[in-house]
Amino acid sequence: MRAFRWCRRLWPDSLFARLSLILVIGGLSIQLLSSSIWYDVRYSQVLEAPARLVMFRTVEVIQRLNENPSFPLPTSETFHVEQRSSPLPMTPHLNDAQENVERLLQDALHREVGDALQLSLLDVEIHDENGQPGTWSSLFGLSRVIGHFNFQLRLASGQWLHIQAIQARGWNGRPAWQVLGDYALRVYLLRALALIAVALVVVRLSTRPLRRLVRAASSLGHDIRQPPLPIEGPREMRQAAETFNVMQQQLIDLMGERTQLLSAVSHDLRTPLTRMRLRVESISEASLREKLIANIDQMETLIAALLDPASQGAAPEGHAAFDLAGLINEVVDEFAETGSDVRWNGAPATMVTGHAPSLRRVLHNLIDNALRYAGNARLALRRIDDRVEVEIQDDGPGIDEAHLTHIVQPYVRGETSDAAGTIGYGLGLGITRSIVMAHQGRLSLTNRAGGGLRVVIALPTHRP
Repeated sequence: MRAFRWCRRLWPDSLFARLSLILVIGGLSIQLLSSSIWYDVRYSQVLEAPARLVMFRTVEVIQRLNENPSFPLPTSETFHVEQRSSPLPMTPHLNDAQENVERLLQDALHREVGDALQLSLLDVEIHDENGQPGTWSSLFGLSRVIGHFNFQLRLASGQWLHIQAIQARGWNGRPAWQVLGDYALRVYLLRALALIAVALVVVRLSTRPLRRLVRAASSLGHDIRQPPLPIEGPREMRQAAETFNVMQQQLIDLMGERTQLLSAVSHDLRTPLTRMRLRVESISEASLREKLIANIDQMETLIAALLDPASQGAAPEGHAAFDLAGLINEVVDEFAETGSDVRWNGAPATMVTGHAPSLRRVLHNLIDNALRYAGNARLALRRIDDRVEVEIQDDGPGIDEAHLTHIVQPYVRGETSDAAGTIGYGLGLGITRSIVMAHQGRLSLTNRAGGGLRVVIALPTHRP
């Protein structure tokens, strides 16, 4: 398990790095798995010169025997020839490397005497200068190659010639590290670099539609009516682009239907507001008249915002820098005038860029919820790096943990942790979240450890 976690930490994050790693590891693994083929080929290559030298000496013996059947056969330590009336037992199965050596001997024999004689290899080995079996060091040319040949062939007279020969081959005088370094550079490093270059080209070509999809998804919140994605690239990318275009059109249709509905509602609401304004203007007390007119203006602003609640703040029109702390002061004073338990210790001027009426609506909704279900609200404002956070806490029953993740969805009603019953959460939180998201912000709701709800609005100090 620890090894698995260690591998997970080493696993790269980007698609290019992952694909490059897969290609490099796969290519080098194939190279290692195919080393057995290389071993067989290299085995016969290093014995090519010794095999031909042995065959030249064998042909010379055959020619002498043809001239003089009583010719004394060589019996030295490096070249021992024995004439027999019957063949020795054949090797039941030769491996690929031995078969390659047998073909080398047969080819050399054929070049000298034609197809008259057939040869069979009994055994062949590679030894080093110390008489020890040589493998990788000999094949790499790091030590002297000495071939030990054991084969037999049938003469035209019907007799069999059994030959055991030892023949050395020249060796590479370069240091071992130099030979191995050159091999690793040309076989492994260059292959790895080539695979990385291929991965770079493949990833860039394959992920170009994916990058375009990411950019389109990121800008969808700013401009829902952006041009649809072109349908191009691999099949999966084309399917993703088609799905994205369908989703975008569905959102546009949904926004259009909601806009029409809210336009009708707002039109009907403006008529009683107009009558209220006419009646309020007849109030003789100036301070009360101004406050009521200000409240009517706020209601008209909210009605106008209903025309596009999901994209409010998405367009640059109507956005300006303003003091968020001052806006909170105004909202808190409005609730305090009605005797509500809303506490706010104040904060230094904090400038943000956005649509002030929409954010006023956010504060009204959240404070109103806190007062309705908890009877109190406490506000705090703090600046953290390039963002500001507005915190609203209450001492109410909170929200059931199972409903916290989707309580901000429109028309969702959640059960509180209090046994008093069900509290409705309809459009208020949904509209609040839409406005915050349109300002590139984040809305989070959590239950407090001591009871109550904690709502945090995080907004960038400068809208991108």
